[in-house]
Amino acid sequence: MTIDSLYLRLMSYRVQDICINAEHLATAIEAIKTKDDVSQGVLVAIKAVLLANSEQAGLVNEMLCNYALPYQAEVSSHE
Repeated sequence: MTIDSLYLRLMSYRVQDICINAEHLATAIEAIKTKDDVSQGVLVAIKAVLLANSEQAGLVNEMLCNYALPYQAEVSSHE
């Protein structure tokens, strides 16, 4: 199966969007204040998961940019 560079670039943009959205949601969670310890713990856990997902999405985007897109360009230049 062949995937062209435009499709890979679109995938990269979508992964980057996920990364940014997760960071924005984590920032929004930070703005929620509560005096209830359990609720505060839930908010901290949600924020941690969002930041972890953002980091993972960033890594996947980096992999796409560093490995898949240059490889696709190399293949295209040889055709």
